[in-house]
Amino acid sequence: MTSGTSRGPENENASPGLPGSADKDLAGHADRVRRGYLLVSGLDYFADMLLTVTSVLLLQSLGMGSGAVFALIAAVWIVEGVSEIPTGVLADLLGRRTSVAISFVLRAIGYSALFFSGSVYVAAAGVLLSALGGTFASGALEAWAVDETGAKDPSGLDRLFAQGKIAENAGLVLGTLTGAALGTLDLALPQIVAGLTCALAAVLSLRLMTGRPDPDRPPAAPGRREAFAPRLRESFGEVMTGTRLTLRGDKVLIALILAAALLWLFRGIPGVQWTVVYEGLVGGNLLVLGAMRSVGSLLEIPLLGWTLSLQKRRASARRTVIVTASTAGALALVCAAAVKEPALSIVCYVCFSTAFGLCMPGVRAAMNERIDSGHRATVLSVASLFNSLFTGGGLILTGLAVGDLGSTALAWPLAAAGFGVAGLWVASLAVRPGPAPTTTSTTGSTGPQEVRAP
Repeated sequence: MTSGTSRGPENENASPGLPGSADKDLAGHADRVRRGYLLVSGLDYFADMLLTVTSVLLLQSLGMGSGAVFALIAAVWIVEGVSEIPTGVLADLLGRRTSVAISFVLRAIGYSALFFSGSVYVAAAGVLLSALGGTFASGALEAWAVDETGAKDPSGLDRLFAQGKIAENAGLVLGTLTGAALGTLDLALPQIVAGLTCALAAVLSLRLMTGRPDPDRPPAAPGRREAFAPRLRESFGEVMTGTRLTLRGDKVLIALILAAALLWLFRGIPGVQWTVVYEGLVGGNLLVLGAMRSVGSLLEIPLLGWTLSLQKRRASARRTVIVTASTAGALALVCAAAVKEPALSIVCYVCFSTAFGLCMPGVRAAMNERIDSGHRATVLSVASLFNSLFTGGGLILTGLAVGDLGSTALAWPLAAAGFGVAGLWVASLAVRPGPAPTTTSTTGSTGPQEVRAP
């Protein structure tokens, strides 16, 4: 099993007389997995954030009106929401490496479509294909990293996801600034660079997402292979049943998923409006907007390093970080909406976006502590589904209540209050002890739970 610590007899390099050699092999494997997770996560965010400044401008340049742009964004939320669970099941069935590689291949095709075609219909199809591709990696990459590193203690998971957030932020900053610079030359140029980056990430994921051999799984009989469709139906039923039992038996996990979805919602409301609010203050300069979008994530990197050192000294560091960050973020967002000085408002908004990023490693670690390996990718996809539904539905209601996207008087104070309350709720749940381990096997016919080396 992927979460086990034994290497099995096939490890010919382990010396039987040296009891510590197996532990060294496991530690070396965990280090390789961690490095692969950080690299693939960084490329993932780099590719996506290449488009953050230019994508809407490109769609408008192709003749898509404002109503069509909003409809397309709504369709993206719908595609991501309804695809989360099926693609999570496929990740648990086929293996996480295969699922992540499929994600990058689909996004490479989708992003490139916007570069090679001037048709608005091809562009819309490319956007939707990229949204579908993203769901194949949602949960799968994270589940692989947790299973293969064998991180069971809370501090180990907190370190893993804090380091992952640093890698994501590095990709975010580089991608945003690179995309903005390329957009000054041609609005379509970031699309092809994003496509090429995803193609590279697909190759690297196949090379880096290796797994430990599973001595408990018998080798397949030569010349015999089950049909995929019956295995998919059977595995879908078993995984969904196991997922329901996991959620039904752990009310804290359900509450944690809902609380995290609220954090995403209240982060998303200002995230829609910020470009409209601050565009006039920066003169519409793409590079300045990109720099502003990157500053918060850049600041997170040293702050996340500080949280790592805090976790080594204090057992309650996770709760402390989430409470402090969510409270500070709520106050910063209120100030961003209330103050009249433009520069101070920008600083406050950057602080808010930074606070959200500091909350996430602890939230992700708390969820993974409560999920068994066999259903990890599917349960994480359920969490992503709630994030999409809450954010999409909340943005629709916000759009109906706020007529002017540039007005922050109503939406931002409400978002700040919700963000602060949701953060306190998450913090109280994130330190609850996990459920008692069960003896039920999760391997069954749900497919490969580890990813073998090519």
